[in-house]
Amino acid sequence: MAAISNYTDIASDEDFSAVFQPTTSIIYALNFWAAWAPPCVQMNDVFEELASKNSNIKFIKIEAEKFPDISEEYEIAAVPSFVFVKEGKVVDRVEGANPPELSKTVAKYSKAPAAAHSTTATNGANAASPSVAAPPTMSAEEMNARLKELTSSSSVMVFIKGTPTAPRCQFSRQLLEILTAQNIRFSSFNILADDEVRQAMKAFSDWPTFPQVYVKGEFVGGLDVVKELVATGEFQALVPAEKDLKTRMDELIHKAPVMIFIKGSPETPRCGFSKKLVALLADQGVTYDSFDILEDDDIRQGLKTHVDWPTFPMVFFKGELLGGLDIVSEMVENGEFAQVVAEAKSPSA
Repeated sequence: MAAISNYTDIASDEDFSAVFQPTTSIIYALNFWAAWAPPCVQMNDVFEELASKNSNIKFIKIEAEKFPDISEEYEIAAVPSFVFVKEGKVVDRVEGANPPELSKTVAKYSKAPAAAHSTTATNGANAASPSVAAPPTMSAEEMNARLKELTSSSSVMVFIKGTPTAPRCQFSRQLLEILTAQNIRFSSFNILADDEVRQAMKAFSDWPTFPQVYVKGEFVGGLDVVKELVATGEFQALVPAEKDLKTRMDELIHKAPVMIFIKGSPETPRCGFSKKLVALLADQGVTYDSFDILEDDDIRQGLKTHVDWPTFPMVFFKGELLGGLDIVSEMVENGEFAQVVAEAKSPSA
């Protein structure tokens, strides 16, 4: 792609200062990304393509971890994240790998006619170039099966904006506070990270808003419903009795053929070793499940004794501990990990 005059991939703080003039009325679109996060690869291409078609917006690409001060100023907790700034104020955000939402947001702030060549664009959602809109990746049947698996993946499953450590809306934050105050263990899904799931959940639950709460695979409701159930004592009665720690650890270890215990999530790892492990597994094409040990200190401390391994991350294959980052790296180098990859991809795994 030829050089784009309104697009800058900054290499230094000086670059950012030179191109970013927050006191003006110009709209700036900031793309916070990371090289180790696979979703950023597609979104970087989308971002650059949008820049080529919306000349009145300044597009700035920022490697989040390389520029921590800028990332902190704009409260970046996950990548990719897109922040729209006008006159020094944040006017909009798009979280996660969501090409249609990013295209729609750019179109909203672009004064130039968008997609003028298209005879089918009839509203703001279609105003951006159709080439950046990602088609559904699953059939209706596949998505329905995925949602059933997600809603049943934990005794209490909540679908929120953001994560338990960084909720992205006040309603999600209030729900998390209620569950914590009631000492209720739960798992969560960040609907901002997957717009297909976000939209499909509305129809699946027949509920138009988030957060959404499921207990034992059954839809309970949103924040207001949970508040009422907690006030009457009904919610506590719905929640299954707590399993002992050993049972919980064994279930987690056997949750998937390849199971990793890391700090953070694959999308937002919270330490350098976890980040390197996620990148290594992505490079090897491994399908795996993960558990964030920062969200459950009982699991974090108990697992060290349970498998006699003092540090994280930990990698398990078919319920057996392989080791940490160093051991898995060695296995990749000497070819032993290829067998794990092959078995993990086999139907019988």
